[in-house]
Amino acid sequence: MNEQILIIDSDTKKLRRMRELFSKEGFNIITVTDRESALSICNKIKIEYIVGTPGDLGILEKIIK
Repeated sequence: MNEQILIIDSDTKKLRRMRELFSKEGFNIITVTDRESALSICNKIKIEYIVGTPGDLGILEKIIK
């Protein structure tokens, strides 16, 4: 499986744990701690899935408005 998963979380311990879990399933994992880094990576690499909190993904602002 060559699917890329991008995981966004400010908590590095959670990132390590999620990387471990998804890697065991055969996914290639990229982790970042902020939305700006995530956007930069998405502009350079084809990402299949993005995992993060609504705030990390920028969804929260759209829901509140």
